[in-house]
Amino acid sequence: MRILITGHLGFIGSRLSKEVGEFIGIDTKDGKSILTCELPEDVDLIYHLAAHASVEDSWKDPVRNMENLLTAVRLSQVYPNTKIVYASTCAIDDPVTPYGFSKKCAHDYLKRFHPNSVILVFPNIFGGPRSVVDIFKRVEKINVHDPHVVRDYVHVDDIVKGLVLAKDWEPGEYSLGSGKGTSTLELAQSTGKEYEITAPRSGGKEPKESIVPNTTPGWIPTVDVFEYINRHD
Repeated sequence: MRILITGHLGFIGSRLSKEVGEFIGIDTKDGKSILTCELPEDVDLIYHLAAHASVEDSWKDPVRNMENLLTAVRLSQVYPNTKIVYASTCAIDDPVTPYGFSKKCAHDYLKRFHPNSVILVFPNIFGGPRSVVDIFKRVEKINVHDPHVVRDYVHVDDIVKGLVLAKDWEPGEYSLGSGKGTSTLELAQSTGKEYEITAPRSGGKEPKESIVPNTTPGWIPTVDVFEYINRHD
């Protein structure tokens, strides 16, 4: 099977690439753009993980952020019959940022125009350097922005397991959440560390609650966020 992974050097892609065996990778860190590079022929499966994922940057350059839609359109055009496993996000639910809007556009485009798509809605993912969970884990004193914002947290290793399974799922939309909500304040308090509530980073633009159900045919998240944040490793 010839597998194409976009964003194979990223947070999720770098882990997925270790699980799938041989693959072809496209990543801007390699100097390759999905919009302009020559795409490989005879691809049997695509994991489309590449995206401009920074919410803050999406406000600064919303035009560039819309490449999240254009990359999905190009892959759909070049590979009209190939299964695309697409990394969507819970930010598509009533999107309030250019990032969320661009991901919703790509999500909806594939759903409507690429019938062989497996669209995976991800919750907030921890296990990497930019996750609020991992920031709280490594700092001595915690600054709590948006203390009452509730998110569903799933570890990146569980997400990768879901991606591997998804290649065998029927086309459609699946949510890979735990169904459990945790506030930023609860995360901070669970560490037992000193914390301070500071000015909201989101400026009130983020929704207060985002809990993602598990609608998959057999995948189950296994890493508990509270156990992880207090684990010494």
